[in-house]
Amino acid sequence: MNQKSAQSQSQSQNQSQNEDENGSQSQNQTQQQTKSATTDATKTTIKNAPQKDEKKRESFDELQIAKGQYRPVAQMVGNWLDNINSDALNHLNEQAENIFYRKGVTFTVYSDAKNIERMIPFDIIPRIIAASEWQLIEKGCKQRITALNAFLHDIYHDQAIMKAGIVPASYVYASGCYEPWMMGIELDKPIYSHISGIDLIRDETGRFCVLEDNLRTPSGVSYMLESRSISETLLSDMFANTPILGISDYPKRLKKCLASSTSKYDPQIVILTPGRFNSAYYEHAFLAHEMNVPLVHGYDLVVEDSKVYMQGIRGKVQVDVIYRRIDDPYIDPLAFESSSILGVSGLMSAYRAGTVVIVNAPGTGVADDKSLYPFVPDMIKFYLDEDPILPNIETYQCRKPDELSYVLDNLDKLVVKETQGSGGYGMLIGPTSTKQEISDYRKRLLENPAGFIAQPTISLSTNPTAVADGIAPRHIDLRPFILSHGDGSVDIVPGGLTRVAMVEGSLVVNSSQGGGIKDTWVIDDSDLNTAYSNNSLLASAKTSSYSHSSLEHGATDHANYYDRVQPIEAGYEHLGDAPMILLLSTASHLIWLGRYSERLYYYDSIMKQLVKGDLKKSQVQHLISHLGFEADANESLKVMKAQMMTDLEQKIIPNVVQSIETNVQEAKGVIGKDTAELYNLIKRLSSAGTYRAATLQLHACNAAMKQEHPTVTCFWQLGRHFEQLERAVLLDEDSMAASLEFKCWINELPENTRWRELTRLTNQMIKSKQFSDFNLITKEFNSILRQGV
Repeated sequence: MNQKSAQSQSQSQNQSQNEDENGSQSQNQTQQQTKSATTDATKTTIKNAPQKDEKKRESFDELQIAKGQYRPVAQMVGNWLDNINSDALNHLNEQAENIFYRKGVTFTVYSDAKNIERMIPFDIIPRIIAASEWQLIEKGCKQRITALNAFLHDIYHDQAIMKAGIVPASYVYASGCYEPWMMGIELDKPIYSHISGIDLIRDETGRFCVLEDNLRTPSGVSYMLESRSISETLLSDMFANTPILGISDYPKRLKKCLASSTSKYDPQIVILTPGRFNSAYYEHAFLAHEMNVPLVHGYDLVVEDSKVYMQGIRGKVQVDVIYRRIDDPYIDPLAFESSSILGVSGLMSAYRAGTVVIVNAPGTGVADDKSLYPFVPDMIKFYLDEDPILPNIETYQCRKPDELSYVLDNLDKLVVKETQGSGGYGMLIGPTSTKQEISDYRKRLLENPAGFIAQPTISLSTNPTAVADGIAPRHIDLRPFILSHGDGSVDIVPGGLTRVAMVEGSLVVNSSQGGGIKDTWVIDDSDLNTAYSNNSLLASAKTSSYSHSSLEHGATDHANYYDRVQPIEAGYEHLGDAPMILLLSTASHLIWLGRYSERLYYYDSIMKQLVKGDLKKSQVQHLISHLGFEADANESLKVMKAQMMTDLEQKIIPNVVQSIETNVQEAKGVIGKDTAELYNLIKRLSSAGTYRAATLQLHACNAAMKQEHPTVTCFWQLGRHFEQLERAVLLDEDSMAASLEFKCWINELPENTRWRELTRLTNQMIKSKQFSDFNLITKEFNSILRQGV
């Protein structure tokens, strides 16, 4: 595959997802529920709009009722904040940052010219939600996603809501996310958005409102889980003595949800990723690892006879459920964007044939189009005959002349968004914009009014946040993650991703715009008569009547949260009998990881010999001529050594370290988290220019790789010994020992496959000692690895 093309498409799809893949635009909005399309929405909207001279209300404080007076459910956290100094808080945040760095919890900002990979800011002070309040959020989210799934099924079938005139057909067809391909497809289980994220804010009165829906490829759940891990580690005493509802079983819930999307028993599930250049790649690998399912790229899958197969080292394995993290235009070049190299050719034909389930379904994005957002309350009434539990933010539709006129007159007071925008990009926040910015945006708005909506600016609720000079309020929002099962049931873990605007006064919480995250604690408040003290809280957690099983379940699951697991084939009664699934592409990356690891060792040994003066002039010339160093073999020994050292330090070793990092990223789905963290440290050390320390760290990485699954270790060792064999051949050294070691690891490869051909070729080389036979091994080796890519 052309790596630059893959990187470009992976980044391109981030522009349409980005904070679907790292959050949405939580910025600023208001409280009036949108009227039905059959009412005079324009008059109602303008009538209820805040006037220019209206006194600005203060933001709702999540932790305090008044200064120094904490909400009962947050009293424990309040006592902790009253007794900790800013240095200690900042130290905790620094520890959290180091943990995130070690784990590789990063995201990429594509608006930056250099596509910089950044650490997401984390704040140690948690956001507190009472379990009694959470019940309202849970009911409201379940109601909303049930109606949205009904809407999606309707518009691709009977279109009853459009025929009734409740949602204009023109709005649906004009949406860039409407997919005619989906018309008339009868799904085995009629659920379209299995994994959803609904962004909530709290207005100035403390009421939860829906800011927007995310039904395409919502992301951020890995940040939610990693934030909880940080809390349990750094705030262990307070965490243990507070009845916090558990979230660590989310991966199990997610896998159960994915399995429920098909009638097939024990289906084979995969996660389809656009690759390591995607801003949410860490999450893709994280979820694959936690669910024990393969992480696949488009080139790992093939469609034959309207069935999808992944290509592993033992042959093809049929895929039943694809949890795709790729946008609609890129999933199938035969059905959508023809230039896509991220998707799978023929995937939609298999989907229409019913042999594979795509989660979330193509075309779900029409339901979270911002131009259709105002109609969601009407959808709830139409499909469920219920009033909305969670209200919308008042919204002005710029495609309507009267509302456009109002928006143009009040740009300095409103938030204006693109209907297809995300990630905080392409929007205007009137109160914080300059006159020139407003003037420029006005031109854009007039060019395409139908592409924009506007909302009043709401001062989002605040939460105490650790800043450089102490504790200060910062604006926050909340994204709960909703799982819709095939049987129609809806599941939500008690918590979500709380995003925080780290800049004072800012309402922009998106990570791509400098926002950070907090842990979200849903605390059992069913018995606040029990004093929240160190002695009583643990008893409260154990005896609480509210969701006792959730607390217990979460604690039990957490004990196994970091168990080392591998993707295995489905359909086996006993898990111990199921073979590991190792993709051909991943096997290739493991081999190259072994090769580059061995190469780094060798170059490090050369540097040490050059420094100590252990190499003679003839030896240095031999290395230059056979290994391609950028040095002049006709110069003096001193000059040649200096040239080799420069080449090693400035070019060769940095490139090798980068190649190690690349192959670790590609193999993340099959190597343990501890091993991945050790490799992340190599990257950190090399970034600081300490290549010697990075080489020493490689010893720890190699020791960890030897403890991985035998199949993983085998391919990694195969790479190491192939590198040794190739070097011996290139340097005209005795290759017998290297050949025997290489043959030893070939014998560990899967039986009855083309891999065994390597044994014959290696024996042939051992006997002949001819370079031509080594070339045959190389050719066959590469051919096997490429056959399914």
